[in-house]
Amino acid sequence: MISLENLFEEVDKIDKQTIMSLITTLCSIDTTVPPGNSYREYIDAICPIFEELGYTLEEVILPNNLINQIPYNIEGSRINLVATKDFGQKQEVSFFGHMDVVPAVDQGDDKWKFPPFKPTLKGGKIFGRGVGDNKGAMVCLILALRIIKDFNIVPNYNINVLSCTDEELGFYPGARYLAEKGYAKGAIFCMDFSVDPILLMGSAGNLDVEIETIGRSSHSGLSFMGVNALEAMVPILVELLKLKKNVESRQSKDIPGFPDSIVAQKKNLTPLLNLDVIKAGQKSNIIPGICHLIINRRIIPDEKYEDVKKEILDAIERGKEKSNALDVKVRFDYSYPSFKVDINSPDVQKIKNIIIKVHNIPENKIRKQGMAITFDVGFVAQLLNTQNIIIRGVTYGGSNTHGVNENIRIKDMKKFIKEILAFLCGDF
Repeated sequence: MISLENLFEEVDKIDKQTIMSLITTLCSIDTTVPPGNSYREYIDAICPIFEELGYTLEEVILPNNLINQIPYNIEGSRINLVATKDFGQKQEVSFFGHMDVVPAVDQGDDKWKFPPFKPTLKGGKIFGRGVGDNKGAMVCLILALRIIKDFNIVPNYNINVLSCTDEELGFYPGARYLAEKGYAKGAIFCMDFSVDPILLMGSAGNLDVEIETIGRSSHSGLSFMGVNALEAMVPILVELLKLKKNVESRQSKDIPGFPDSIVAQKKNLTPLLNLDVIKAGQKSNIIPGICHLIINRRIIPDEKYEDVKKEILDAIERGKEKSNALDVKVRFDYSYPSFKVDINSPDVQKIKNIIIKVHNIPENKIRKQGMAITFDVGFVAQLLNTQNIIIRGVTYGGSNTHGVNENIRIKDMKKFIKEILAFLCGDF
């Protein structure tokens, strides 16, 4: 039986060309959402890889009635791929990775150094859209599974690999549908996070609220004949800002937030309320008849969606009482649920011990924290009613995920491959 140390030596031997070949295969396919119309091309590229590894493949397509619940301009079939291999074990593990990426746009003075859909290796880093979020992690899993096959190793788990659609959109991502249909089995291993020594203890849910004040447009020189929808929004904005102060004074009971070095005063994970988009008017000589506002609310696991919705509606109602709007319309888009991780659960304790070994650090160097970012695995946690969830990945603090020049490091990929091998084959 090959030892874990020997497996780690094999990981260290993986050359850059092998890594770049795989990551180029996956990341050169533009699976930007919206529209997300290249899933077929991505699956056609990844299927032969898993067939070579001896996995059974099944395509699972999201039905149209569920696709219609995604409020974006999307195109093409939402095809998810499930790759499974039965090693005759009692335990199962389901690895989750998503195929979609966010748009690769320049951001003001920040420009892409390299073509975003042509992964480029420079200085030990791989640059490209999706290398960190989330295709680089899938490359690591594939390379770990190749080592298992090459050495005829029987891992401790039957393995399920779920390549999912629309994580970046939420509402009805592929992970949600696969969990509903029973494809999420055993240990839940989400590969959509950092390789840094962090145990994620919880994640916020995401709620967008669209508020529209209706006025009456008129000539600016005859403004008394109109109702200015932008001005009518102001009392509502005032009440929402009061609510923001209240909301962000709260803390989770037991989920730590960011460390002192990032936030001036250390505290547990807090909910957030942000006023993000406001649009009104077309020309300065026309009184705007409609004003459109979008707020974003991050809901921590300690909160209930129904309570959050009610307090927002109450704030809007207080603003309406002071507003001259002819009408106020409100729409709630709850795109991701929050979830909590039990760090004392068996699989999370196991990954903690693996991090200690792979990173060669003492336990007190592992950071335990929650984050206000969202994950499609929140739906999986909710549907399976579990807090026994592993959240790991291949990004690091400088990956600039969702930004220009997204990147990961070769050395971190090898760490993550070792973590996967240790989880599947080690005794922890």
